[in-house]
Parts: sequence; C-alpha cells; structure tokens
Amino acid sequence: MYPTLAIFAVLLLFVFGCNTPAKETPTQTTDVSTMTTEHKQAIEKEISGLIKEFFQQVEKLDIEKCMTYFENTPDFQAVNPDGTFGDYNALKKLNADGFSQMKTLTVVPTKEAIRVLTDSLVLYTFSMEQNATLKTGQKLKFEHVAGTMLFNKINGAWKATFYQESASAPVAVK
Repeated sequence: MYPTLAIFAVLLLFVFGCNTPAKETPTQTTDVSTMTTEHKQAIEKEISGLIKEFFQQVEKLDIEKCMTYFENTPDFQAVNPDGTFGDYNALKKLNADGFSQMKTLTVVPTKEAIRVLTDSLVLYTFSMEQNATLKTGQKLKFEHVAGTMLFNKINGAWKATFYQESASAPVAVK
C-alpha cells in the first residue's frame, strides 16, 4: 500500500506542477555602472556599425530596409520633424513619401553620441547635414538635422523602439 501511496503522491505533484503557470522572470540587465569598459565599448561598436548600415540604407532611399532597424510593435513611438507623434507605420509612410520625391540623398554626419544605459538599452543621438536632389532636378540642403534613437536588444538584435527627428527648413541650392 505504501508504494502505491508514494506513486500517487508523485503523480499528484507532477499533475499540479504541470498545471501551474510558469512565472515570468524579468530580463536581467546589467546597469552601465557595473559593466566593464570592454563590454561597454563592444556595445558602442555594435551600435556604431548598425547606425552606419542604417544611414547607408537611407542614402539608398530604401524604405523597406530602413524600417528593419526599427521594432514594429504597438509600443514604438516616433516624434516627427514637424512635432507630430507617430507609430511605426506613420514613420514608414512619412519617410516613404519623402523618399519617393528624391532622386538622391546624401547624409553628412556632424556629431554623434552613443550612450550605453544598460547592456540591452542604448541611446543614440546625432546631428547631420542632408543634401537631396529631387526627381524634378531641384537641389535642397537640410543644414541642421538632429535626432535620437533608443535601441533595445530584442531577441539578440538591436532595434530602435523610439525615434525623434528635428530639422530646420531646407534651403534651395543652385
């Protein structure tokens, strides 16, 4: 009888264990203050490479590739140059509309800062000049463009979950 009771007890524990929902454990992140200099520099290098690739896609006017650097979730936020808020799709549409009017676009970075907040959260800030040639042949210079991207490491990949851009009005170039 005791072996039967013991087997029943084990089965009961197994059944209750299988029916208990798993507890979610928060993702462990390492605060920048406890990170080694090498770890922080490695993250800065990853973000720097990612940004270089991103701006190359911007210059190619490839909206589909550009948007792969952003996380398409309901939590994504964008602040557009005109001060309006947008989500992933609004940012994509706004930039697709702009790209569709351009024949060429060059990006000339003037300053950038990469601030590692944790091992999975990085703030990237930039200022640049942009030179565009419209399909009409008109040339425009955006002398002051600045922006901020907040990157989160999601499933092993860095994705921007917030984007803000400010720009002065373009100047026509002869």
